[in-house]
Amino acid sequence: MDYLLGLFSRLTGNEALARLLFVGAIGLSTVLAVVTIIMLLLGLQDPMQRRLALIKRGSFGSAAGPEAPGNLQLLLERVGQHFGSSDTEQASATQLLLMHAGYRSPSAVQVYWAIRLLFPLMMLGLGLLVFPLIHGLSLIAGLLLLILVAGIAWLAPGMYVSKCKQLRQRRLRAAFPDALDLMVVCVESGLALPTTIERVAEEMAVSQVELAEELALVNAQIRAGITSTEALKQLAVRTGLDDVQGLVSLLAQSIRFGTSVAETLRIYADEFRDRRTQAAEEMGAKIGTKLIFPLIFCLWPSFFLIAIGPAMIGVFQAFGTP
Repeated sequence: MDYLLGLFSRLTGNEALARLLFVGAIGLSTVLAVVTIIMLLLGLQDPMQRRLALIKRGSFGSAAGPEAPGNLQLLLERVGQHFGSSDTEQASATQLLLMHAGYRSPSAVQVYWAIRLLFPLMMLGLGLLVFPLIHGLSLIAGLLLLILVAGIAWLAPGMYVSKCKQLRQRRLRAAFPDALDLMVVCVESGLALPTTIERVAEEMAVSQVELAEELALVNAQIRAGITSTEALKQLAVRTGLDDVQGLVSLLAQSIRFGTSVAETLRIYADEFRDRRTQAAEEMGAKIGTKLIFPLIFCLWPSFFLIAIGPAMIGVFQAFGTP
């Protein structure tokens, strides 16, 4: 408090005016915060407003059901709708990024933008509470730290989603060859492509949950009336993998021209396995380069200490003062 009063005093040059401005700022901020929270909570707890929010969201079931969102999620969705990006291309790119990261909820974009907005504000408020406790911190340094904290808080959700996307695509890419092998076995045994996808999804439900969910969604779309080619194209869009896109193109050509689907799957499985082997060999070839820095900073100092240390001690003893 004394730190903030000192800041106001330095800005105004009058201690009485600084105290008045300080009390007024705290009172206005408290009133605005309380009024905003009360209005949002009342709007979400009102049965009619909550029902309208559920209808807009697409949840037509009972508000008390296990799948119904809570007040916090509806609050984030409402904040995201008001303050989210209005650019269609940017919203589409954000939705695609969240889809690749595994967030396929209709309200994922709104929640994402709400978190990106509220998280920096929360960190700014926390910084305003913590920085006055740090002694010797100047006004310029405090402002720079606040800007830095707000920038990191703004970038953190995007970095987290991008990391989730990379990890999910890595798991899907690692599980894809096994799924292709199972598809080859099922197709050669006489099963149709939709039945094959369903069976592979059931077999991989324990070991590879994410790929099993994607294949189950493809099978559900085919049963709903979407063509196999279109359902596979949507699978490629949801995963964001070039390898899946190549498989979709080959299967679409096989279905269109009537060629053997089993042969297509076998050829692509062998090619995909070769790609995985080449990727592993590439990673192995990079190990020598990556070990340079651990060798320099960890092993070589110890080696020089053991090899040259006794000689240096002998030199110091020989030329030192008795």
